Amino acid sequence: MPAWAVVTAAVLAVATVVRLGFSANSVAWAVVQVVLVYVAADDFAHRRVRNVVTIPVAAAAVLLRAVFEPSALVEVVIAGLVVFVAFLVVAVVLRGGLGMGDVKLAGMLGFLLGWKVVPAIFVGAIAGGVVAAILLTRASGRRSTMAYGPYLALGGAVVILVSHPPALI
Repeated sequence: MPAWAVVTAAVLAVATVVRLGFSANSVAWAVVQVVLVYVAADDFAHRRVRNVVTIPVAAAAVLLRAVFEPSALVEVVIAGLVVFVAFLVVAVVLRGGLGMGDVKLAGMLGFLLGWKVVPAIFVGAIAGGVVAAILLTRASGRRSTMAYGPYLALGGAVVILVSHPPALI
């Protein structure tokens, strides 16, 4: 990971533990913050969101809820599936404007955040939209592509920090 990502991951992890109070749950969310920074850095560098991250993290989120927080299980499963299907439809309609890695990342965020994924997607869409608008103002902007995963990850990171997401543990 590049230096900016290491620093960002550390700051977000510490801020998450401080914000949520020291507990096994806050440490779990701190780990999620590190994963989100990794996803963003990797997508910036390689223009892909890896299944080796999104699928296990989504599965772990569901498994942790099933074991430790069954009251949140239905919410996160429904939110994860709804967001995954919605992003899949958008990806199919846009025909390449949104990658399958982004679709799986959105689903992963739903499995992690439950319905708090909605403001996370909103923050990511606004941030990504601003960057896309800047790219379009450049001469080569219409032919440019951009990594969308970092903006989805940003939305997730912000929501974890400013709200109390459903407990993982």
